[in-house]
Amino acid sequence: MYTVNHSNLIISITREYGSGGREIGQKLAAAWGVSFYDKELLKRLAEETDLPDDVVEAFDEKPFNHLLLNPYRFLSGTDGDYLRSKVHNAEMSLIRQIAEEESCVFVGRGVESVLEDFPGLVRLFVCAPLEFRIQRVMKRNNLTAEEAEKRIAQVDKERAAYYRYFTDQKWGFASNYDLCINSGKLGIDGAVDLAARFIEQLLD
Repeated sequence: MYTVNHSNLIISITREYGSGGREIGQKLAAAWGVSFYDKELLKRLAEETDLPDDVVEAFDEKPFNHLLLNPYRFLSGTDGDYLRSKVHNAEMSLIRQIAEEESCVFVGRGVESVLEDFPGLVRLFVCAPLEFRIQRVMKRNNLTAEEAEKRIAQVDKERAAYYRYFTDQKWGFASNYDLCINSGKLGIDGAVDLAARFIEQLLD
């Protein structure tokens, strides 16, 4: 197990859908002995606010135009603006709070932008060839190749739009990250090993 011997280590992982970014994040968290936040963040957000679980889930990492089709738009007067802002602001506040409290791994949600001035931040982007991602999504979600490809395109489009809307930056643009990893070339464990060695060098 690696150790953190200075201010909190925050690993942010932005990922293409089906690239294994969540799994890589979980293994990095285990390697460093720190907390892992993806869907876990939503559970804590719901627990610490007055936002119901289903509202938090519905508005998580969703772009503005997606919200126009959301059933919760009728709870506010501006087609979901109010709830979208409330969920996003509460989530960003919680992310900053967690970063101050502990070392951890965050997946998605533009954390590298939210915590851009945080001294212990390491920004990773995980990508992979489309065929590699199709095979993973087919197996994980029990989909056909065509269904998996459509799902990948939809989720990546949503993530890119969300990222652009809330950060005013381009999702997946290399200069926004400290290390970009092709998990299709390295495999999941190879990607974890590369990221861990990279982080270890940064901390030396």
